Amino acid sequence: MTHTLHAHSNDITIPFAELDLLNHLTSEIEVDGLHEKIQYLQKLAPTHPLLGIAQAYTLFHAKEFSAARQQIELARDKTGDHVRAHLLLGLMSEIEHFQHEAEQHFLTALKLFPGEPIVHRYLAVHYYDRTFHGEAAHHALQYLKKIGPDREGTLMMIDMMQSMPDHDDYVLESLYATLLEIPEHRHDMVFHAIAANNAEMRYDAFCKTLDGEPDEATTARLDSLLSLMVEHSMWAAIHDQSDERMYRKMFTDMCRDLTFRHAGLRSVPLYLSIRSRYWINRLQHRG
Repeated sequence: MTHTLHAHSNDITIPFAELDLLNHLTSEIEVDGLHEKIQYLQKLAPTHPLLGIAQAYTLFHAKEFSAARQQIELARDKTGDHVRAHLLLGLMSEIEHFQHEAEQHFLTALKLFPGEPIVHRYLAVHYYDRTFHGEAAHHALQYLKKIGPDREGTLMMIDMMQSMPDHDDYVLESLYATLLEIPEHRHDMVFHAIAANNAEMRYDAFCKTLDGEPDEATTARLDSLLSLMVEHSMWAAIHDQSDERMYRKMFTDMCRDLTFRHAGLRSVPLYLSIRSRYWINRLQHRG
């Protein structure tokens, strides 16, 4: 194992300095500290390829795109290529509305740096913004596979897929299951709120296709979607950390209005059961 801290010093060595700089490159709220981070990494590793690219990011934040592109070429001539160079070129092309050019920059980054998960994330967002939903879902899944299930990546994938027309229910359910395997997500208000929202969208979309009285199979499908919606809404309310406790109010309204509206009197046992579970779990998860 390589030590990253010297025994008699608190100075951060190259790996941490590089990560610190990377965190600042695309953060609009921390641009002021970018120059300091560049200088620190330069002191530790004067030939690091990220240094010149980071200078290009400072020009990018100043909206000096032409100068940023020149800086990228200069940096690559001096210290070699870096994945962030191609991502920045793609980002600038997007802002200038050259979508095909942006796509080519991102695909070049993927070809040259196939092991970098972040490239798939850029491509997923790029294709999503262009409403190429199949491509967006593919790259979002590839991103998730490479980084492993985590809060940011998995929630991004769920949020992206649930807003796509005709999205794949099985993929979404597998993503929910993946998240639930991680202990920290069992008490995650955001996850359950997203899942409840997705179930509500699916419920509403299915209702619009109905004509006349539903048969037994249709009623079972409606019940399943409604149960999923109320279940996730309940857990979002239980772990509600918002100042206004808005998820608790939403759960109360949903449980009362939507359940009765859909199922009428036959929903009363379900309503009483889930309200009871809600209060029991509220007591067990005080916060």
